[in-house]
Amino acid sequence: MYICVCNAVTERQVRSCVDAGATSLDDLEFELGVASCCGSCAATAAEYLPGGRCSSVCHVQSMAVPTHGRLAESTLSLPDQGAQAANSFPIPIVVAA
Repeated sequence: MYICVCNAVTERQVRSCVDAGATSLDDLEFELGVASCCGSCAATAAEYLPGGRCSSVCHVQSMAVPTHGRLAESTLSLPDQGAQAANSFPIPIVVAA
């Protein structure tokens, strides 16, 4: 799908640029020319930036999860760096940005 018709920029190009590190509409404009002509694509392109509705950028983080017993609310919070319970193992948690 085309995001910017003026510069023939596709959704795939925008996603690729964001995956490569673009974090603002200015970054997309510099790299791809998005929103540099009529500007009608700016809102759509911004949805692909981190935190946007169509963002593919996500945050991966490990946290300690007990291997037995009941989960307490305190175990759901992020542990200190390097501190893990003796009876736990890390599970990667993926959170969409």
